Amino acid sequence: MDSPAQRAQASGLQRVGVRPTLANYLGSLWQRRDFVRVYARAKTQAGHRARRLGPLWEILDPLTTMVTYWVLFGVLLGARASVENYLGFLAVGVFTFAVIRRSLQSGSRSISANRGMLTSLPIPAVVLPTSAVIQQVRAFVVSLPVLIAVLLITGEPITWSWLLAPVAVLLIVPFAWGSALLLARALSHTPDIGGVLPLVLRLWGLASGVMFPVTERAAQLDLPTWIEGILLYNPGAVYLAVMRDALLHSYDSPGGAGNWLAAALWSVTALVAGVVVFWRGEGSYGRD
Repeated sequence: MDSPAQRAQASGLQRVGVRPTLANYLGSLWQRRDFVRVYARAKTQAGHRARRLGPLWEILDPLTTMVTYWVLFGVLLGARASVENYLGFLAVGVFTFAVIRRSLQSGSRSISANRGMLTSLPIPAVVLPTSAVIQQVRAFVVSLPVLIAVLLITGEPITWSWLLAPVAVLLIVPFAWGSALLLARALSHTPDIGGVLPLVLRLWGLASGVMFPVTERAAQLDLPTWIEGILLYNPGAVYLAVMRDALLHSYDSPGGAGNWLAAALWSVTALVAGVVVFWRGEGSYGRD
């Protein structure tokens, strides 16, 4: 006679809190891809309803950030003199880093803010940070026409290198997803990290050269070569560099073709680390 556990397994039921194999885990995520897509869209629509400006905020947020940085760094601190088309340089930096920053912020909170969903629905926890990242990528796509308009207004020509911009985005997304998974697991057990994360991400953007060429500032400060190398090849700086190389004819990022190799390496590293680390915590999310 079969045991209750065997009968449950034969009926397709699984024990709560048991971690599946990594292959099965990713397979379950793929099976729920429609849920991920619909949930990301629903979260976006809910966010629009919560704001008076609705979907316009997806455009106004990076625009207001860009204007603020232009006044503070471009005008008051004189960063305009370091780049031929500073406004275009700044626009690419702000819009590109925004999708990374937002993905990490929303992805990191996705588990701690939705514990009830994990205990009431038979879904793998990875669905939540994945939906959060997709939501921010969609917001970035919505804002792209504004970025293109800024580039054209500031005199940037449309060149064949613009075709590399989608490639750069495809490198950014796995990095953002993997990093969001790492942060989501960290915050699920240590929520206090969420309090300092926005500040850390802002400082990271500053160190990555969102507002000015970071290597030029490093040279002005006479920083050691190894620190300059860290600033140049940290993932934030690398992804800004490849987007600027693709979209800006007036600016050549330091690092050249090496930026694309570094971008690919960071994407693979973050994705593999994020998936494995997050998977190892499956079964504890929402139940600890």
